[in-house]
Amino acid sequence: MMIGTELATTCFYLPTSPKLPENWSYQDLNATQSMMVLNGNHWRKILTIMAKITVNGQDWRRYRDTQLLKQEESIAITALSLQSESKVHIICGQESALSLQINRAEFIPISAQCSSLLKHPHQSIYLCPYLDYRQFPNKQINQLRQELGLQPLD
Repeated sequence: MMIGTELATTCFYLPTSPKLPENWSYQDLNATQSMMVLNGNHWRKILTIMAKITVNGQDWRRYRDTQLLKQEESIAITALSLQSESKVHIICGQESALSLQINRAEFIPISAQCSSLLKHPHQSIYLCPYLDYRQFPNKQINQLRQELGLQPLD
């Protein structure tokens, strides 16, 4: 299952899908809002962390609510292979890495201070914790943002 544009430059890989309203489209003005209303706090956290990782600027709330999944990002649910159209692959959690048959031994830590964020040395593939604040706090979000060439969030 794919959520968002197929031409996304960044693809997030997650193990479970959200419930989607009937006739839902990622292009709808309130697409992320309706996902959060229907799925509750769990998907609000997921979409918030995605927005914090990818926003080009500081206003991640506005980005989450109006732009997320519409142009630059997509979500691949239980994917068996990486999306060839995407330039950046963010694999979220052990379950997603297993379904993609990712060999963790090929990856290195993003920084010496953070062993839970790993990157492929020759490709833009990142192994990250599941998108939950307990596993993926703001400090780690900022480390990944810097790795992606974005300024840290305040």
